[in-house]
Amino acid sequence: MATISSVSSSLILASPVRKVQEQSTAPAATDPSIQAAAVAAGGSLPSMQPPVISPPVWKTRSSDPITSLMTINYGSPSIFSRFDGLGAAALQRLGTDPGNFSQSVSRSGSGAQTAYRISLNITLADSVTVKVSLESTGDSLALEIKSSGKLSVAERNALSRLADGFQNAIDGMTDASKLDFSGLLQYDHSLLSSIDLQATVQNGSVAVQTQSFHADDKTRSFSSDGPDGKVNIAVDLRQLAAIGNAQQRKAGMDAYLKQFDEAGVHGHANAGTLATFKAAFKQMIGAGTTATAFSTRPVNLSETDHAILTGLPDFSASMTDTPVASNPMRQNEVDTFAYQVSQDTGINDYGHGNRSISQKQHAHLEASFHEPLSADASLALDNSKQSQNYYFKHVSEDSISDTEISYNNGMLAHASTTQSTTGTTLVLKYVMGMLTEETRTPFANNTKKEYK
Repeated sequence: MATISSVSSSLILASPVRKVQEQSTAPAATDPSIQAAAVAAGGSLPSMQPPVISPPVWKTRSSDPITSLMTINYGSPSIFSRFDGLGAAALQRLGTDPGNFSQSVSRSGSGAQTAYRISLNITLADSVTVKVSLESTGDSLALEIKSSGKLSVAERNALSRLADGFQNAIDGMTDASKLDFSGLLQYDHSLLSSIDLQATVQNGSVAVQTQSFHADDKTRSFSSDGPDGKVNIAVDLRQLAAIGNAQQRKAGMDAYLKQFDEAGVHGHANAGTLATFKAAFKQMIGAGTTATAFSTRPVNLSETDHAILTGLPDFSASMTDTPVASNPMRQNEVDTFAYQVSQDTGINDYGHGNRSISQKQHAHLEASFHEPLSADASLALDNSKQSQNYYFKHVSEDSISDTEISYNNGMLAHASTTQSTTGTTLVLKYVMGMLTEETRTPFANNTKKEYK
């Protein structure tokens, strides 16, 4: 069954990935992978084989494992599935051969094409950098491994242990609702300083979609920019004392994901962008959190503290849908969705059992959308008056949660959470294309909970 590549819900139709084991039986003599293998190994094509109009050209004739895998993958009609196994193979190679490596295969094509590029940059603790680059187009496939300095045996082993994590990240980025950076987040902090991964889909000179991942000891981030919208997640790992146990983190994660779903329904978010946002949030906030716990925690918080706090690291995140003018008769009525959410935790230890903790959470929603006049009516806006029966709504909403905890001489002195929601909803009602009603409704809600 054909699948739509994740890199965007509106991009290229991709065939299923071909696995290596599927090539165990000899394909037809005209299979491009057979032709490529013969050229790569320095052999000649069988004389009975029909002439190849445009034979593949290899940068280097070789039979090494990476070239052999590229030979198989080059036969795939999908530019995305050609990276199958190549990311892992590149880092595994560094475990046995630390030298630079470059290989490519191509045949003459027809001008501008869609290109898919992956770039992995790893900075080691001694500032040496290692870069793995992959590129696939309709006519070419290339891989390059470069190191700025000599790698020790321990460093090479640390890099090769990331092989599966790198491949899982590549595979996940082709379906942005199934992002998987968990393996890369489990890097050896004593030997590696930071990891950066970028995926780009480019059509000619225009970048259609970009995805970027970063991780170091203090921060993590993910961003995506494509046809459906934009997603940004930035995580601050400096307040490790506020991070709870697995159960507390799960409860905090579930609460945020529920909040995102409610905002998506309330503001009519694009389903694809919201799925990417939630997947990225779970990966950046939840995955590998315990791997950062090697740092010395400045304060040992109590079970009471963790029960009140979210248990999650601080962050700032946002998602923005690409605006859509869905009503051809009123182009100024644009469907939009923009959502920002953040958490910031402050811990002050004054000694002798005296300390204060504050955790602030803020969410802002700005959205506009069209709805039918009744739940059983359909919305099909076009240039006819008969289609112009609808509500056009604009929602602006702010939600703030402020938690404060203080201790005097080791005893809990005060603990509370104040929550407030404020905003405005504007509703325009149209009947047969005529504005018949306009309603602006402000709303506010405040609650406070004291803990003892």
